[in-house]
Amino acid sequence: MFGGSTPYLRPGEWQVTTIFRRAISDLHYQGTKPYPELDPFGPVNTQNLLFVDISRGLTRKLSLTLGVPLVWNSFAVRRAAPGTTDLQWLTTRASGLGDMTLRANYWLFRTREGDRWNVAVSAGLKAPTGAAGATGTVYGREVPVDISIQPGDKAWAGVGSVQGYWNLEWFTLFGSAGYMANPRNTTRVGQFFPLLANPRSAAVNSSTDQYVWQAGASFRTRGRWPVPLLAYRLSGVPVNDLFGASDGFRRPGVAGMIEPGISYTWKKSTFTLTVPVTVYVNVKDNPRSPRIEDATVPGYAWQLTWFRRFGR
Repeated sequence: MFGGSTPYLRPGEWQVTTIFRRAISDLHYQGTKPYPELDPFGPVNTQNLLFVDISRGLTRKLSLTLGVPLVWNSFAVRRAAPGTTDLQWLTTRASGLGDMTLRANYWLFRTREGDRWNVAVSAGLKAPTGAAGATGTVYGREVPVDISIQPGDKAWAGVGSVQGYWNLEWFTLFGSAGYMANPRNTTRVGQFFPLLANPRSAAVNSSTDQYVWQAGASFRTRGRWPVPLLAYRLSGVPVNDLFGASDGFRRPGVAGMIEPGISYTWKKSTFTLTVPVTVYVNVKDNPRSPRIEDATVPGYAWQLTWFRRFGR
């Protein structure tokens, strides 16, 4: 779409898409307001994600996609060890395979070359292939790492999305919206911060729903010049899940990012670089917790995408 190629897979054709995303969350928010007083104490949440999508066309309208995420994350907080007043940085890490997805994608309208617009729907399952109980060493003992850097959530979940595009004379409008409905209640894995204070804490993490939507435009250029694009993305975790109980610990909220970028097609490959910049944050309180919730977000992130088709 960005590079001018058709969005449709032919029967028997393959497409491989890789996305690398890096973000360092170190800016505190409560509600919609920055909370810089907490910044010197962390957490500093560093997330690296390599996501590989492998798609195969079954018909001109129908395709299957396997999504494979790999993560390597860290979570650092500045705290004083028990019995001392000396602040020190405590860092825990988690890496490995995340939760994989298998999705069926279907274009709702005709898929002829040169059509100006179309809409696709996607539905599938997320499997609990990622670890939800990764641990790190803090004060000489093993504790589960924070929920934000766990590779998985120990749950089967339904995933669904809708996406579309509209080609105009000098630009293409595009948009998508997706939701992951997670009926599992909790991961039964202990919560990081309560276990720091009390090794016998019974607080556990929640298995949460997640959502994201995006809208934007890519702009046509002459010849083989790179294609500029601009989008707005909103993603978050709801206070309560659509199905099942919502006990355990979660950090509900939403973040909005403006994503300027550039895309370039060379032979059968398309490369896209975007730099999402955070422009809106709303950290919501967890009704199952008495504290006023705060969270860290990144000021910006880096995202590099490459895709190529095979079998033409």
